[in-house]
Amino acid sequence: MTMRKIEKIINGILALVLISSILLLSDLSNRKRDVAREADTIYQSGFYAQEGRIYKIGLTYFGPDKTYDLTEKGLFDGLRDLGFIKDSNLSVIAQHANGEMANLQPIHLNMDNQNIDLVVATSTPGITAAISAIKQHPIVFTMSYTPLEAGAGKSFTDHLPNLTGVGSFPPVEKTMEFIRDLMPDIKRIGTLYNSSEINSQLVIEKARDYLKSQQIDLVENTVVNTSEVYQATSALCMRNVDAVWITGDNTALQAFHGIVRICRENNIPLIINDNEFVKDGALAAVGVSWYETGYHSASFVARVLNGENPAGIPIENFVKETITINSEVAELLGVTIPEKYLAGDFSNLKGKNLRFCLAHYIDSPNSENAEKGIRDELKRSGFEEGTDFTLKVFNAQGDISTLNSIADAIASDRWDIVFVTSTPTIQAISKKVNHSPLVFTNVGDPIRAGLGESFEKHLPGLTGISTMSDFEGMVALVKESVKNVKTIGTIFTPGEVNAVAYKEELEKAAKKNGLELIAVPANTVTEVSDAALSIVNRGIDAFTQISDNLTASCGSTIIKVAYDTKTPYFAFISDQLDQGAIAAVSRDYYYAGVDAVTMALEILNGEKPDDIPFRLVQKSSVKVNPDAEKYFKFKIPEKFLKQ
Repeated sequence: MTMRKIEKIINGILALVLISSILLLSDLSNRKRDVAREADTIYQSGFYAQEGRIYKIGLTYFGPDKTYDLTEKGLFDGLRDLGFIKDSNLSVIAQHANGEMANLQPIHLNMDNQNIDLVVATSTPGITAAISAIKQHPIVFTMSYTPLEAGAGKSFTDHLPNLTGVGSFPPVEKTMEFIRDLMPDIKRIGTLYNSSEINSQLVIEKARDYLKSQQIDLVENTVVNTSEVYQATSALCMRNVDAVWITGDNTALQAFHGIVRICRENNIPLIINDNEFVKDGALAAVGVSWYETGYHSASFVARVLNGENPAGIPIENFVKETITINSEVAELLGVTIPEKYLAGDFSNLKGKNLRFCLAHYIDSPNSENAEKGIRDELKRSGFEEGTDFTLKVFNAQGDISTLNSIADAIASDRWDIVFVTSTPTIQAISKKVNHSPLVFTNVGDPIRAGLGESFEKHLPGLTGISTMSDFEGMVALVKESVKNVKTIGTIFTPGEVNAVAYKEELEKAAKKNGLELIAVPANTVTEVSDAALSIVNRGIDAFTQISDNLTASCGSTIIKVAYDTKTPYFAFISDQLDQGAIAAVSRDYYYAGVDAVTMALEILNGEKPDDIPFRLVQKSSVKVNPDAEKYFKFKIPEKFLKQ
């Protein structure tokens, strides 16, 4: 073979390699774009309010009572966290039936004639009336034990095409077991309900069948309206019942104070299924947290508001089962509450020396508060460190290579629960740990972090607590506190997914309210001070500093610049008030740790992490530093202090 032929062959091979490389790189680029588009589609899904839109909903309910009030609060808190702000981009028309069945049909007929996007129907009889009367709008329901029996459909997936929603059937058998544990010799349990409420009928039937198998009599009285409740309760107590149980019957709850009074006069324990009523005089509740039900229902409302067909959204049964005890009533009645109900029923986990670990990315007030919340809640739940559990703490000190080594160390061992704080930490650990359940906390946007498509549909083997900040609340506070404010500023860390998400959400909130956000990146501790000076030199009227791992650990540095330049500083971390922030609109990172333990205990008691939706931290607050107010010479409006 001649040298020329050899050269031709080599050149041909090189050409093929070059073409293959170009095609491969082109395909890789396309695949990256596809992944980016997919991630963007997930993040911009129908769960979030669309910028520039004004939404209108109708809201119907049986009558004013605590159950409805808490469901409504949960609903609007959930919608707010998805960007639907009542009296801002969300307009609400609310009507109730004043506790009378006959009024349900007229209020729904009237609602159907309103210029609205959808109707939110509450209560089982409310669903029945809505199905009959609402013909021009989609329906989303909540606060119902039995939506199918109300006429919603044949099953959770085969339902009427114009509606969807959330049902919450109470834990009837657990309630009866609780009563029996409380009173082992009990023979007769009394109850009253409205015989025309299908939800009450089905709950009573289930209780009746269960108690029959336990050789306990269920003594029943029925009522037609609230005016009959007082007399019916008196008659029930005269029938030698050992306890009275009231399920979530709308009519009974409208006259709940009367039931409490009669039971108290007759020295009879009152047990219910609505936890929120315990403080009004019941001995205990085993059942539904209606705030949580309302909050969970918000995503259903959001999806329909954004145009998703309710026919394709399955109905869901959602119950956050909780036990609430009124210790004062227990003492008054001389009832001894079994120990397992005083600290949660975790007796089966005691003495097992459970192995927990906790992984931090960096030392910061956020991670320290979360760890304190975890330790305190484990103690409150009856677990003693060293006897019932061990907790090994890892900290990467802000170094990614160290974080990867920590992830390898955790993956090489078996843990009962792996607690994880911060976004970079869960991103690193979730890729390597697949034999131990993961519970994250202090993660701002778990969807943007790649942990799932939604709070409900997420990666297997993990769940956790989102601490997404209240950007709308912050912008509103700054606008009403700082005179003639036009421009706000923040520092963010480009390498932290949560920081980028926070910056973008703050920018949206600012733009929506007529403000400009100047955001300057910082990648290291040494860059933070220069970034703060750069922002001030660009003419901001106030700092609204987002919370990420880097800036949270350098809060005092930014605040010093704020004071040196007399630029008001507003924080998303309450601990920065002690460093000089004027006000903080903050998620409570301590309670993020507390909430993470609640999830962990659910897992240890048999729930799969895959089946536990992500949750927002239960508490947030607005706090003010009076000394900083004096220094910067203005006051935070009183209405914000009430939050």
